[in-house]
Amino acid sequence: MRLNNLLVYFLVVFFVGCSDNKIQQQEDYIFGTIIGIKIYNETKIKAEKTSREIFNEFHRLHKLLHPWEKSLITDINDAIFKGKYITIDNEEVISIIKDAKNLETQTQNYFNPAIGKLIKLWGFHSNDFNQEVIPKEEEIERLVLLKPSMNSIKINDKILKSNKKNVQIDLGGYAKGYALDQAKKILNKNDIKNALINIGGNILAFGKNGEKYWKVGIQHPRKPNVIATIDLKPGWAIGTSGDYQRYIIIDNVRYSHLIDPKTGYPASNSQSATVLVPPSENVGVKSDVFSKPLFIANKKNKMAVAKALNINDFIIIMNDNLIFISKSMNDKIIWEETIDKKNITIIESS
Repeated sequence: MRLNNLLVYFLVVFFVGCSDNKIQQQEDYIFGTIIGIKIYNETKIKAEKTSREIFNEFHRLHKLLHPWEKSLITDINDAIFKGKYITIDNEEVISIIKDAKNLETQTQNYFNPAIGKLIKLWGFHSNDFNQEVIPKEEEIERLVLLKPSMNSIKINDKILKSNKKNVQIDLGGYAKGYALDQAKKILNKNDIKNALINIGGNILAFGKNGEKYWKVGIQHPRKPNVIATIDLKPGWAIGTSGDYQRYIIIDNVRYSHLIDPKTGYPASNSQSATVLVPPSENVGVKSDVFSKPLFIANKKNKMAVAKALNINDFIIIMNDNLIFISKSMNDKIIWEETIDKKNITIIESS
């Protein structure tokens, strides 16, 4: 995705509704996307100090977890490839890897951070998506048949090892959500009561926007505007996986960065999948991770996946423009454009 498109996406999704002179707004560019922080009814000094602390934390996480530039994750991947043990003195990263292992199992392998080699093969370990040819079918098949899995990683105290050299960790589908959860801790520490944090469409509501809930938009996957808006209640998070942010086009076919671990190919049946997650300790991670299985799973399995993950609020826009939306979510949103009702299927929530 080009930066100008990303700017349009950010502005559409984040700045829904009227401006308020009681809101302090700060922006930065981290995790390959625009970060926005809105803090309501605090002094400029306090809002800027808190925002700066959050941005510094996001930069720290970006450097710590980067999948291809020098980081602790690349050190781990290098050790795995060489069949060596590595001592991890960072308890946070050990906790993240253990959580990612659990989430891989919980999501039936649709979320699988161990497929970094496949992501790299498709050209997405780069800041510029300029791959011009599809990877060779036999190479894709070879990596899939090796069945890379986070569960092959063994951690004994601080010692990490995997007996599968094909494992390459890429936490791109996890890091933004984890960062939201860290931002929540910083807001609490600084006694901020009301804020909205947006990491490229992964959004956390903290308190309210005065007497109103924070209003956010759900991006139209093919147009520079929102398809719907929703009032995001305190503690809730919303996350979207789509084929319109990071993608390549080869022979007029769009290939997104969202790789199906079961096939090795970019998932192509959906344009976007959005989940709304109620308050919990790891609400950010859930908002980031749980949209992936709904996007990747085939049409027949999507509802079963939503039920297994206890996702009550979701919208899935299919590649043929059909829309599947849970009844619970349909009751919460306001459609922002004329939608052909024949294209909408309302699903009873799990």
